[in-house]
Amino acid sequence: MWNTQAIALTLVLTSTFASAAIFPKDTVVKMLDPKGFRKVMKANETTMVAFVAPWCGHCQRMAPEYSKAALGLYPLIPTYAVDCDADANKRLCHDQGVQGFPTIKLYPRGKQLNPLTYDSGDRSSSSFFYWASRRVPNHIKKIGQLDDIQRWVEESAERGLPRALLLTKEKIIPLLWTVLGNKFAGKIELASHRDRKGKSSVAMGYEAGEQKSSKVLIYAPGSTTPVRYEGINKLDSLSKFFESVIDGTADLKAVNEEAASEEFVPDEAELEIERKQEAQRIALAHGGFANFIDFEDALKKGHNPHGSQGYPGMMGDMPKKMKEPESESKVAESMVETGDAKEQASFAASSAEVPAPTAAHTPEPSEVPTEETEASKPEPASAPKDEL
Repeated sequence: MWNTQAIALTLVLTSTFASAAIFPKDTVVKMLDPKGFRKVMKANETTMVAFVAPWCGHCQRMAPEYSKAALGLYPLIPTYAVDCDADANKRLCHDQGVQGFPTIKLYPRGKQLNPLTYDSGDRSSSSFFYWASRRVPNHIKKIGQLDDIQRWVEESAERGLPRALLLTKEKIIPLLWTVLGNKFAGKIELASHRDRKGKSSVAMGYEAGEQKSSKVLIYAPGSTTPVRYEGINKLDSLSKFFESVIDGTADLKAVNEEAASEEFVPDEAELEIERKQEAQRIALAHGGFANFIDFEDALKKGHNPHGSQGYPGMMGDMPKKMKEPESESKVAESMVETGDAKEQASFAASSAEVPAPTAAHTPEPSEVPTEETEASKPEPASAPKDEL
């Protein structure tokens, strides 16, 4: 018998992630109509959209893989689908140049940049994942040495924009930071410095920090004095904070105090997504599936797309405690520890059961709603333009 929490979670997932018949019922892929598509394109963010038809056999076989990739990218790169067989969507599909199914397009920055079309015959989840995550436009200034930080601070102060510096212990710039850099390009300058052992932090007057900790420093327009961001290193929290400071007139201290007061209350639906991501990562760690070998190899080399923490959209450690609403001084029980498994990036799985890989993958042509078929180009995915 289902308990109230399970029922609530089911309702949240059902209402939030609507899906066509070809996608798993618990997918994070959201279906779009023309109105929803226009809304998505207004946002300054990278999105992936699959244009499909329910009767298309290739779409049906692709859908589970696409859904796994969507889970791995969630929530940093929103993933959508459009049912081109629906009368209300046919004009949209035509306007987007869809000639065969499935057609996968990446919109690097909403309607501001031309979309990219996925032209590889490999329709595996890892291929979709890499193709999307490596093509988020890079607006991050990478600062290698401690001495270069002050130089960047002084030079950027003359440009009159707020600036944000990430001190991270990750080998590469976290995808979250790249996503924020793309979203706020032209409004806030973002930079990143690898502070592997915390020595740069100490030199700048901060603590070295724990193994997976990150620090975000904010500089007001024209200022060379940083204010340390005290909020949660999560996509929605950082986005809200950045929105508050982009006009350059906000009181950084007041905005920061508001950010610091935010309670971290894990959402049940998000925790369920995290559990699925982690289940797939564990399968990978045990050498489970041939079509994920390249992804696992990348993890071993330190290419960690989400950072050390697996909670969706978060960078660094999940806060272990949260404040009670009645009293700021009262501390609730510690969050459930997720263990050493969070050392690796989480990746996509719609369910714990994944079909065994075939010996070899043969690219299939796309299908069109006529007697003719348009062959997808079988050449391998090109080298990423924006290596993370």
